[in-house]
Amino acid sequence: MNVEEIASGVYVSSFYPGINVGLIVTDGGAVAVDAPPLPADARSWREWILATTGGPIRYVVLTDPHPDRLVGVGWLGAPVIAGGFVFRQLREGGESWWHSLLEEWAQNQPGGVEIEPAPQVLPEIIVNGSVTLHSTVPVVVELVAGATPGSIWVRLPQQAVVFAGDTVVVGRHPLLSAAPDTRAWLETLVELRRSRSPVRLIVPGRGPLARKEDTRELSEYIQRVRRRVRAVRTAGGRRSDLARLVPEFLSLFPVEKSLQERAWREVQAGLERVFEELAQEEKA
Repeated sequence: MNVEEIASGVYVSSFYPGINVGLIVTDGGAVAVDAPPLPADARSWREWILATTGGPIRYVVLTDPHPDRLVGVGWLGAPVIAGGFVFRQLREGGESWWHSLLEEWAQNQPGGVEIEPAPQVLPEIIVNGSVTLHSTVPVVVELVAGATPGSIWVRLPQQAVVFAGDTVVVGRHPLLSAAPDTRAWLETLVELRRSRSPVRLIVPGRGPLARKEDTRELSEYIQRVRRRVRAVRTAGGRRSDLARLVPEFLSLFPVEKSLQERAWREVQAGLERVFEELAQEEKA
């Protein structure tokens, strides 16, 4: 297992497929940030945390409701902290929705995977603004405008580190299909880059560790999507016309052949979501 200590008591692993996961060691216990989706990986991560800290996991913070974060969080066996949207989604969806989510996620993996049914866990702490987990190492959990309605950041003011979830991704396509407001997302990234922002190191939801300036590429991508989709709308185009834009965006972050079909679907879904967003902006 590849785990990097990026600050005293702050660990990151990019070892597991798809997403980055983290661990923050405080005097009040271990705080996990997200969880690997596959049961065996999630259990392995939990065992590593327990062996490293010598104690139970105090909390696990869910940075967003994307399925590859939801499906494994129950295996960590700790109280979950998440945004209000995530809580409502899990509570209202119920058991049948949860099992459908697990099946769909497994089928969408390259080659398909067999996944042991994971326990559905409702968040015990719901964040609709900002919550600070008090200890000698303050851990600030806050709702942000980003990749999903339930996007959360975990900030460590003393270490100038932020776990940004999918609101920051590096070297890959952002997942735009669930973004409620890409303009607000862009504003979040601008605020992150401001010189007064006390952030030294960013742990993205996906991709390598980043500095503030590394987020410009993401901002430019989102801006380009908005610009190109707006041009389609201005020309009287429809959602079906967006398919011709997909190759343009796929070329920005090429993916291996086995993942191209999935990437095509994700990019097109993002373009369609922005198409809907711009339609609402025009009505406002």
